[in-house]
Amino acid sequence: MDRRSLFKAAGSSLALGAVSCTAVGASSSTKKFPFKKSFTSWCYNGHWTIDEQIAAAKKLGCDGLELVDNKHWDKLKAAGLECSLTRSHGFVKGMNNPVFHAENIQKMKEQIDQSKKYNFPSVITFVGFADTTSVGGSKIDPEEGIKNCIEGYKKIIGYAEKQGVTLQMEVLNSRVSTKMKGHPGFAGDKVEYCGEIIRAIGSERLKILFDVYHVQVMQGDLITRIEQNMDIIGHVHTAGCPGRNELDNTQEINYPAVMKKLHDLGFDKYVTHEFIPTRDPFAGLVEAFDVCSI
Repeated sequence: MDRRSLFKAAGSSLALGAVSCTAVGASSSTKKFPFKKSFTSWCYNGHWTIDEQIAAAKKLGCDGLELVDNKHWDKLKAAGLECSLTRSHGFVKGMNNPVFHAENIQKMKEQIDQSKKYNFPSVITFVGFADTTSVGGSKIDPEEGIKNCIEGYKKIIGYAEKQGVTLQMEVLNSRVSTKMKGHPGFAGDKVEYCGEIIRAIGSERLKILFDVYHVQVMQGDLITRIEQNMDIIGHVHTAGCPGRNELDNTQEINYPAVMKKLHDLGFDKYVTHEFIPTRDPFAGLVEAFDVCSI
């Protein structure tokens, strides 16, 4: 089945507006999704074109679509959507190694400028891998990595503050070896590790991207970690665990409790679904937004 057929099966021609309010859980439930609403583009590139992703986001009532290539930003704006989180440097060559500082800072500045131009809120950033000898770097021990990150972010944070764009540092798990489900060798794999860097910088323009799936894989105790780090959480990602798939009854995270805690603590920014669909992609997103509603 080609992607056009997949899309038709998923949404009964979303682009033509054939998905009803009931289909997206808007009329039969009293629950509300109390956060800014988004899903990541890369998870759906094998299912939907960018135009179909935008149509799906509109049908779901999203505020944004995430990690979209800059060349599509005009389409997002025309549809009344944000790029809820924009790309910059990668997660391998991160800010824990000074060898990559100049390159990464330049990429962040470019994306900060573009995000400012389009009035998009955030740019992603990463600590990086501990060993990058294969890509022109070196081995960095954990404490050295923290010092290097602090040194590097001090060089860019003033620029982010001036432009009013937030850098979001994502926690990734280093346990799962399956591609795009985990990143063995990633140094910023603990909330507390990233938090130490962010608190040392002490700016509202550097926050933690609390990826619930990755934190569950590495540490668990999600609600306590949210409580302890609410002051630095600027963005949230979701996916089912184990597997990084749908938020259904095959996975272990109690998303209603996690979302309630975020809401109770006053979080009102983006909660973005970043799971890899294994079935009807639109139905999976409908389910995920419903599970995370309160």
